Amino acid sequence: MSKPTGLPSQRASASFWHTEPRLLGHRTTKDLPQQADIVVIGSGISGASVAHHLLESLNDAGVKKDVLVLEAREICWGATGRNGGHCLPMFYEHPHDPSISNFEYANFLALSDLISTRKIACEWYNQPGIRGLYSDEEVTLAHHAVQTLQQTNPPLGRMCRVVDTADELQKLGLAVPEAKGAVVTNVAARLWPYKLVTAIWDSLLADPSLNLQTHTPVHSISPSGTGNWNINTDRGIVETRTVISATNAYTSHLLPSMADLIVPCRGQMSALLPGEAFSGSSRTKTSFAFIGPKMDDYLVQRPDEYSAHLMFGGGRSYGPSLGISDDGEVDENVAKYLRTALPRLLLPSEGMEGENELQATHEWTGIMGFSRDSLPWVGEVPNYRGVFVAAGYTGHGMPNAWLCGKSVATMVLGNDTSMAVEKAVKEGLPRAYLLTEERIGRVRKLDTVEMQDADHMFKAEVIAEA
Repeated sequence: MSKPTGLPSQRASASFWHTEPRLLGHRTTKDLPQQADIVVIGSGISGASVAHHLLESLNDAGVKKDVLVLEAREICWGATGRNGGHCLPMFYEHPHDPSISNFEYANFLALSDLISTRKIACEWYNQPGIRGLYSDEEVTLAHHAVQTLQQTNPPLGRMCRVVDTADELQKLGLAVPEAKGAVVTNVAARLWPYKLVTAIWDSLLADPSLNLQTHTPVHSISPSGTGNWNINTDRGIVETRTVISATNAYTSHLLPSMADLIVPCRGQMSALLPGEAFSGSSRTKTSFAFIGPKMDDYLVQRPDEYSAHLMFGGGRSYGPSLGISDDGEVDENVAKYLRTALPRLLLPSEGMEGENELQATHEWTGIMGFSRDSLPWVGEVPNYRGVFVAAGYTGHGMPNAWLCGKSVATMVLGNDTSMAVEKAVKEGLPRAYLLTEERIGRVRKLDTVEMQDADHMFKAEVIAEA
C-alpha cells in the first residue's frame, strides 16, 4: 500500500540544469504574509503556469488578488529542474481519446509560442521525435495505436508513422537487430527546462500581486475554522481561501488520501560528453525515447556550440525507483548503464570504436509522480473545497503541465466551480484528466501503480556488457 510522501530532500543531487542558477534564495518579502487570496505550492513548470495564467487573467479583468507562491527549496529545484530536457508529445499513447493528443499538441505549441514571443533563451529547438521499440509486442501495439489515431484524429495521425524494417531503422540512427521498430513524429523539441521556468518567474516577479517565498516547506494544510485553509510552515501560518498544490510526486504529503493515486518514482539522468562518436556530422538530430522490456529511456543532445552534452536518462530496471521520493542519491548501477548504453542503442559511427563508456559531467536524480491510470489529475479535490491539484504526469510533464496549470487557473477564478470546469474542458483540457470522485472510484479498481510498473519494469539481473 502506498504511503504519503515526505518533504523534498534538502540535500538534492546536483542537476546539470542547475549549473547556471538564478533567483537563488528569493523571498519577495522578508516575512511570510499571514494571509493571501490564493496560495500556490510548488515552483516548477506547473506552479509557474498557474501563477502566470492567474495573474494574466486577473490583470486583464482589472481584479487584484494576492498570489503567494511557496517553494520548499530553490525555484524549480524539483522534477522540472531535473528532467530529460525534451518535450515529446506521444499522440498515439491514448488513441481512443483524441482530446488527449490534441491537448499535448496544443501544450507543445503554447510553449513554443511563449518561448518565441518572449525570446526566452532556453535552448528550445524543434526537431523530430523517435521512439525506439525493443520488442515485437511493442511494435505490434504501436502499429495498432497509430492506425487507431489515424482514424480518431486524422490531422495528428498523419504526423506519426511506424518504422519496422532494418534499413529504415538504421536510417533513423537506431542499432539493429536490438531495435525492432520505431514510432516517428515531427513534433518534438529539446530545451533547458530550468531556464524556461526561471525566465517565467523572473517576469512574473514584476507584478506587485505576486509574493514568492523559497525555502518555505509546507508541512500541512488544515481547516482554519472560518471556512478557509491554514498553510502550516516553519515560518508561520498563512490563511487562504484557495490552495493549489503543484507538487506532482509530493502531492500526498499534503493530501494523504491521494497516496495510492500518485506515487513517487525516482528517475536518473546524466550529462555525457559526446566524444568523437556523437560529434560533428555524427551528432544526434532527434529527441529519442527507448521503450521495451527493462527499458524506459530518453535522450536529447545539446547544441554543438554549448559542448553538445548527451542528456540521457532512464535505466530504472537497474536500481530502486518506484516509491522513492528522495532525489539526494544517485545509484551507481543506473549510472553505469547510462554511461554505457548509447554505443549499443544508436547506430555505430566512425570513431565509436573503443568508446564503450562515455564520460559523465553530471549524474543526478529527480522524482516523478506516477498516476494510477497514467493520466494527470487536474481540479478541485473532493471534500476539500478550495483545494486544487495539477499533478501526476507519469514522467510526461513537459507536454502536459503548462496547459494543466492554465486549466487550474481557469477553475480557481470561476465564480461557479462546475461551470469553470466545463470552461476548462471546452478550452481543451481532456475530461479524462479531471479530478473527480467518480474517477477516483474507477481508478481504485485498477491494479496499483506498483503492480502495473512491475509488469513493465522488472529488475535487470546484470548490467549488459558493452
